[in-house]
Amino acid sequence: MSCAALAEEATEQPEEDSEGSNWLVVPLIITEPAIGEGLGAGLVYFHDTPDLKPKVTSGRSLAKTGRKQKPPPTATGVFGFYTNNDTYAVGLGHSRTFKDDTWRMTAALADARVNATYYLGDFPFDFSVEGALLYGNFKRRIANSSWFFGFSASLADADAFFRETGSGIPDFKFTDVGIAAMGIYDTRDDSMMPSSGLLADFTVWTYDEAIGGDFDYWTSRLKVNSFHKFAEKFVLGLRFEVGTADGNVPFYAEPFVPLRGIPALRYTGEIAGVVEAEFRYQFATRWAVLAFAGGGFVDDFDPTTGTEDDIVAWGIGARWLALKKQNVWVGLDLARGPEDDAFYIQLVHPW
Repeated sequence: MSCAALAEEATEQPEEDSEGSNWLVVPLIITEPAIGEGLGAGLVYFHDTPDLKPKVTSGRSLAKTGRKQKPPPTATGVFGFYTNNDTYAVGLGHSRTFKDDTWRMTAALADARVNATYYLGDFPFDFSVEGALLYGNFKRRIANSSWFFGFSASLADADAFFRETGSGIPDFKFTDVGIAAMGIYDTRDDSMMPSSGLLADFTVWTYDEAIGGDFDYWTSRLKVNSFHKFAEKFVLGLRFEVGTADGNVPFYAEPFVPLRGIPALRYTGEIAGVVEAEFRYQFATRWAVLAFAGGGFVDDFDPTTGTEDDIVAWGIGARWLALKKQNVWVGLDLARGPEDDAFYIQLVHPW
């Protein structure tokens, strides 16, 4: 074998993962406009998992070897943060996959106090919600396809009150219990920082007094994200998301416009959604930069509570590959919305 051939073979060998630990300490710099500015920390352990490529012993196992998708990591984490408007949260979570990524599971428990603002049109009302939240989700792959079906459940036990004197809205204690069904189509190459593929997720939640809650309402959400890689280092991401609600919907559960640069619950309605595009350029092995822009829409069928704003936001960001084996990127986004600027610390892709 010639020296040139040896050199070519060496360049084709997979790069060794230099990670010496599966622990990731994430400083949390909170800049979400809805809850103020603050600090916190998260500690995440990414569990070692066996190679998910099965032995080829049957047609079923042969189909599994053809999957190009990297399964989500198995991880356990704890977090806590506090902001300058006295919002705080502490919690823990766990996610994992089973049986060659046939099953996926996520669970979380948190205790929090959220001080934020709810808007009727362009009129703000400051509120607080304090209590505990429990959440669980299970999804199963259909045969060896890219389709999943799943179920979720959530339980919130909290107190809520509006902080304006003379607002006329009484304080109340509530229990909100919901169950959901979902259908998902997922061909993304990676769930942490996708470079190609499509995610389509349709989820319907029902909240009912019959299952222990204080409210009767339902919500639904359709989310479609697509990622397109070209010229090796460039990725174009496209996003469409819309949520709806009906029934005795509590104010904190109304659909809102989820865009970087716009506070949560700033624009709400019976129907709310976004369209967004993101362009990412990976200029080095562990570094990437990106730009994004999007617009939102709201329809609450009440002309007296509309907004005069153009609901648009845009920004730029940077990413660093913190854990190569699990493809965990951390980074910073700077965003400008119709009313203010904001920056965000990101651990996974924000969509």
